[in-house]
Amino acid sequence: AVVSTQSTGREGQVVTNCTKLFMDQVYEKCKMPLARHATCIDLSGRKFDWCRETQVEFDQCMLEKMNIARDFTWYQDKPHSKFQTWGESAREFFTDVTNIIKHH
Repeated sequence: AVVSTQSTGREGQVVTNCTKLFMDQVYEKCKMPLARHATCIDLSGRKFDWCRETQVEFDQCMLEKMNIARDFTWYQDKPHSKFQTWGESAREFFTDVTNIIKHH
């Protein structure tokens, strides 16, 4: 099939504009929780499990101020060790996902 670059360009612009509007709202309503979480991720070497506290804060802000809930929030009630190996973290993640799928 032949795809027109004009239509693809227009569609891309629509997506870009929509994303920018969304991120402008996130920045306006949840600026500090977003900044704290992004900083934690950057400073931790992208070890997301080290940033659960800031993730919960950001998720709560998004829910309260934008009415957007995160589907996968099972980590909020679970203790996480900062010294888990990648394999341990992956096994735990896949076990959790499997359990969520079973219960939905």
